[in-house]
Amino acid sequence: MHIPILYYAAAGATTVGGIAAGVLLVRRGQQEAAIQLQKRDRAAVAQALREEIDLKSLRAEARAAGVDPEVVEQGYYNLRDGVVSLDQVETRIGRLIAGAP
Repeated sequence: MHIPILYYAAAGATTVGGIAAGVLLVRRGQQEAAIQLQKRDRAAVAQALREEIDLKSLRAEARAAGVDPEVVEQGYYNLRDGVVSLDQVETRIGRLIAGAP
């Protein structure tokens, strides 16, 4: 269901009675739209991981970057199979960038 549309419709209806309520509902609609877009993006990434990728190319890129290709391939399988989530990967990358273990 398109929840953001409901917020926009409610905002339109309430602007007749009160501008502030309408503005708040429009903002809530924008937030819901952003959440829906983020969910679709995550679903697209998950679908791409489930589809067959060129592991030979992935391993070659890992070697060129000086990373163990076995670790990269295992990481791919872990993401694809749901052993780790995209949130966990994002958190770990953020910690690595910040210098935390």
